[in-house]
Amino acid sequence: MPRNAKCRRVCREFHDRVFRPEDKECEFITLNVDELEAIRLCDLEGLDQEEAARRMGVSRGTFQRMLYSGRNKSAEALCMGKGLLVKGGNYKVATTHCECGRSCKSCPQELQRNNINAEENE
Repeated sequence: MPRNAKCRRVCREFHDRVFRPEDKECEFITLNVDELEAIRLCDLEGLDQEEAARRMGVSRGTFQRMLYSGRNKSAEALCMGKGLLVKGGNYKVATTHCECGRSCKSCPQELQRNNINAEENE
């Protein structure tokens, strides 16, 4: 009997959730929010899998499976002219900084702090 899936931590909700080719009539592939977060952490933020897994609160093996699944779905959508629908997955949106002490570009606390600093400098 499989274990219960551990809830994965994501920095914030993704606002754009539907991506489609120019042809409006297309099949869609569902990309889970946690898979997109794994891609974001490794490919956009440049973190290694160990650090990214720690930020999401999962094991490195679980993170690697999410990353490979997300990359596979993205590649299929791009190469086969399918749309991507971002939804679902077992995740929770972070309410605090990552425990690592280094925030990412999408961290809501970091964005808020940058906005406050910009207002103070005006």
